[in-house]
Amino acid sequence: MKRHVRRPSLVLACASVAAGLLLGPVPAAHAAVAPVLYGVGSGAHPGDGLVSVSASSDTAITSITAHLYAPGSAADAPEITRVSDFTRDSSTGFANLWRTTTPLRLADLGAYRVVVDLTDADGDTTTAQDTYWYELEANLTDLRVTPQNPDYEHQDVTVVGGFTVTDPRTGKTTPAANERVDLEISGPNAETRTGADGRFTYTYRVTDSSYDSVNAWLRPDEPWYQSRANESVEVRAVRSDTRVTLDTAELDVKAGQAAKVSGTAEVYVGGVWKPLAGATVDETWSDEFGGVASRPVTGADGRFTGELKMSRTGRVYVSVRSGTYLNTSPERYVTVHVARKTSIGGFTVSLNKYAELTAGGYLHTGSSIPGDADNHVRLQYSADGKTGWTTMKTVTPGNGDPETGSRFKGTFGAPAKGYYRAYFAGSANWQASYSTVLHAERTKTRITDANASPEPVTKGRTITVKGTLQHYTSSAWKAYSGQKVKILFRPKGSSTWYDEGDTTTRSNGSFSKGFTARKDGTWVAVLLYPNSTHLVSSGREDYVDVR
Repeated sequence: MKRHVRRPSLVLACASVAAGLLLGPVPAAHAAVAPVLYGVGSGAHPGDGLVSVSASSDTAITSITAHLYAPGSAADAPEITRVSDFTRDSSTGFANLWRTTTPLRLADLGAYRVVVDLTDADGDTTTAQDTYWYELEANLTDLRVTPQNPDYEHQDVTVVGGFTVTDPRTGKTTPAANERVDLEISGPNAETRTGADGRFTYTYRVTDSSYDSVNAWLRPDEPWYQSRANESVEVRAVRSDTRVTLDTAELDVKAGQAAKVSGTAEVYVGGVWKPLAGATVDETWSDEFGGVASRPVTGADGRFTGELKMSRTGRVYVSVRSGTYLNTSPERYVTVHVARKTSIGGFTVSLNKYAELTAGGYLHTGSSIPGDADNHVRLQYSADGKTGWTTMKTVTPGNGDPETGSRFKGTFGAPAKGYYRAYFAGSANWQASYSTVLHAERTKTRITDANASPEPVTKGRTITVKGTLQHYTSSAWKAYSGQKVKILFRPKGSSTWYDEGDTTTRSNGSFSKGFTARKDGTWVAVLLYPNSTHLVSSGREDYVDVR
């Protein structure tokens, strides 16, 4: 029968009895007070095979006889032995405790029914029944744990010890060979067995961040007793310092993308910094609206990478999480610039007759307006709408609502035809964006063979201004007929041009018109009012001397 918990000690029972006798009333001299039995046991060392009795009476107890009956025997079964060589046991320091002097050498272990006869000095007697456990005495020797203070590099500890067993049937103490041993360790318990020499060994990994209390209990198949007074061994892990080295101090990501925060974790052991493997790294970012976190675990080389989706720019704080063998590392941080989304809408372009292009639209940046350093839109030109984009002008959007868009607009000289777009370059805090690509075109015109003649001319005579108007169509210069050409004159010494009249081009694009010569000056023919698809043009300026 296995008994894993020790019964109340008779020594304690005696202490209680003593206290009761000191505090209780003293019976009258003439009253008969029978002795009281408090318990029967085997004392602190059941392997000795001795019987202990705890009892009290109003006068000295003069006779004690214990009758033992076989375990499980009937009430009317004969006793198998009796003992009466009880002497007061003064080894405990308590009165009212008696012990036999001759060991019992019984055939079987087990729970014996015992009847005790008590007689005191007044002649008063008592017969009482109890149970006497006749059992093996297990003794644990030299329990040791190595190392007793494990660290990051030595996390496994080995428990060793030995057990002996004293058998009351023979009085011999022998190694507890091939017996089960239960190890009480903080947290889950473990089990092992002794060898032929009664020794055992067991290795486990310490995971308790405070300490482990290790004890061992023999579990033989026969009734046994092992004192709980045997000392346990305390195992306390040693924590080492840690540190984090980040791969970069700043990261740029787009809104909605994860920031990959990476680095190397190290542990200080043996006087040097070494890669920290299998440790949890805390990566956290937060603001007044909430936060996100990542918990990467380091690899064998101490490397880690965590991913965090942040709603805005901020700092991600990084540290090694403390553990059984690790102290929390000093915090390090990465500044993550989250580029918010932008867009350009309502983009329009218009090319006027003077080859001036006006482009405008709206920059959308969400909930706020970029700072002065970032708040620029580039108006760009490309000949084919795909490659060779050139910035023609840079403009600053106004301070409109960033959700509905901040208006921008710019005008610049442009080719007769081409493709245009608006480009917001963005920054660490803003994503770049482009408008739609738009095409703008006007047909080029030119006046060739322009001439004012004769030169010189007599005052009052006729000056004829002539030339040919062409437009560039179907990849060639062709006559541009039916167009009104205006003739301008600027007198000598003046900066003002005067409108002298119009003429219309013929089917071959030619034109001519005569004017009365009045004074010296410069003549020129211009296409000043083309239609909405053509550009203005002018002929060669020709100076005529009037005499």
